[in-house]
Amino acid sequence: MSSDSSKTATISVSRSRARLMRAGGIVSIALALLTACATLALAQDSRNTTRADIDRWLAKYGDTKPDFKPGDVLTVKDFERIRPFMMPGYVEQFNFPQMRMEIIATRNHTPRKDYMDCTEKYQAQVRIDPDGSMENYFCGQPFADASLSAADPLSGYKAAWDFEARWWNYGPIIMNVLFLYDRFGGGHEGQVPKVIEAPPSGWISGVEYKSKLPDDAPKLFGGGGTFVKTADTLYERVYFSHLAPRAEAGGLLPLPEAKDVYYKEFAGFFAPFDLRGQVFITYRYNDPHRADDAWAYDPQSRRVRRVSVEVKEDQLGGSDQTNEDFYTFSDRIAQWKFKFLGWKDMLVVMDGKNDYGSFYGPNGNLPDDVWSIRRMAVIERISKKPDHPYSGVVMFWDSENWHPWMAATFNRQHKLWKTIVYSGRWTEDYKEWAEINHGVESTQLQGITATDYINQRATIFADFGTGYPAANLGQVGKIFDISKLEQFHR
Repeated sequence: MSSDSSKTATISVSRSRARLMRAGGIVSIALALLTACATLALAQDSRNTTRADIDRWLAKYGDTKPDFKPGDVLTVKDFERIRPFMMPGYVEQFNFPQMRMEIIATRNHTPRKDYMDCTEKYQAQVRIDPDGSMENYFCGQPFADASLSAADPLSGYKAAWDFEARWWNYGPIIMNVLFLYDRFGGGHEGQVPKVIEAPPSGWISGVEYKSKLPDDAPKLFGGGGTFVKTADTLYERVYFSHLAPRAEAGGLLPLPEAKDVYYKEFAGFFAPFDLRGQVFITYRYNDPHRADDAWAYDPQSRRVRRVSVEVKEDQLGGSDQTNEDFYTFSDRIAQWKFKFLGWKDMLVVMDGKNDYGSFYGPNGNLPDDVWSIRRMAVIERISKKPDHPYSGVVMFWDSENWHPWMAATFNRQHKLWKTIVYSGRWTEDYKEWAEINHGVESTQLQGITATDYINQRATIFADFGTGYPAANLGQVGKIFDISKLEQFHR
């Protein structure tokens, strides 16, 4: 071949490559635009959901049974088949090409024998007052599922107390709640820490464990969404009273304040640097009319200050979940009006297939796991505060062990604002963290996705090192001792 011919061939190849690159670029841009449009359409669909749509959905599909079975794998072609079993506004998030749902059998989630023994022995003595207060409660489930009726105005309060008294052994611990602040659209490659860090050893209330946190976390986070920042938090709740494992000892921890305290909570940030060392402690009392107490430790000033937790509608750590939304509801029952809306079969993630939850979807905020049909109690709560930003919240709680699945919040115009979804795994299935799960027989929290449709953003709370350990009495006294807060948490 002559040099001129060679040059001509080279130029021809270069032009062909250029055309291919331009074509590829156009395809990439087109795909990006389609994804962005789909993301916007999903958000728009959800924002158009109203509180009245929930009532219409319940009326239309209240008794619907699935036409799919364990072993089936549903795709976007089956979208209309899942609509009866997912709340309007949330179901639209699954209408995307890569949607995949593996269906598994519904499993028995009956709580452990000591909790069920308490239920059988003491449930008959519990009373509900006209104002929604509960009397004569000792331990176990306060009210039978069969006693709940949409026609009974007090059934909403009964359900709320069943949820408040759900079986969680001595309380949960999560070694690292990884906050991922997510914005709709874009991608998050390189934005998830590879190694999940352990909390400071002095923060853990004497919990002994041998399992290790993962060092390959990015593989758990698929799909889209832009993660603008992350934060690491230790969370622990310890119940002091109404304890089924200590029924023979009055249901109390052997601590002086146990008779008055229902539980105490600890939350501490240990990353990033600007949040490291911030600690919050909350006391919840058995008196339903007594306000919670809370304190915060600021590592910069090395000072402990009392904080108000009665304004629970504030955002939790700048996330898309408020303090009162935690676990779908963490406020005092006396602050709200409750209504029982009935029972509903729903598609849920309550038997996660792995020790750590996975996420995917156009914005990376959907559970990527196995799904089952479970019977849910449907409850609405409306704040007694006339200026509360929510017009109401609809919640879905498991009828067998009252573990939370979802809360849907509505703004003052009765439009869907947020959904907060709690995916879980059965304690006996854990391989890692078996030492603080096996033998508990409860649902363990794997992850939370709090999605704000109005502002087109989400917060993913990925949970690592979760369990329901027995209480270490010596350390519990220290970690929640306000007088030692500065010394203990430096």
